[in-house]
Amino acid sequence: MSKPDDLPLYLAVYKLTKYLYLLVKNFPKSYKYTLGQAILDLAWETLDSTILANSLPNKQKPEFIRHASTSFDKLKIRLRLAHEIQIISDRKQAYLMEKNEEIGKMLAGWLKWAEKT
Repeated sequence: MSKPDDLPLYLAVYKLTKYLYLLVKNFPKSYKYTLGQAILDLAWETLDSTILANSLPNKQKPEFIRHASTSFDKLKIRLRLAHEIQIISDRKQAYLMEKNEEIGKMLAGWLKWAEKT
């Protein structure tokens, strides 16, 4: 098992989670504890599944990588909604889309590798 800090995927999801905390902090009160909390919960779920998958034997990794990927897909939908209802600015959404694409590619590549082993 690698240390989480050595994994590019872990670092990318960790940095995204940290950014999301700063973003949600500025949500209007009517969204902060509903949509904002859902966003943070899914970011943590993605991060936790990534750490767990990394700690498992190769044959058990695909299940948890899929779980991380599903959580991440849910997160992206909530971020898109926040943008569409104008809680997240276009500039911040562009940054999030860039990070989402990067993390999505890493998850897909890791899952493809794990399914072959």
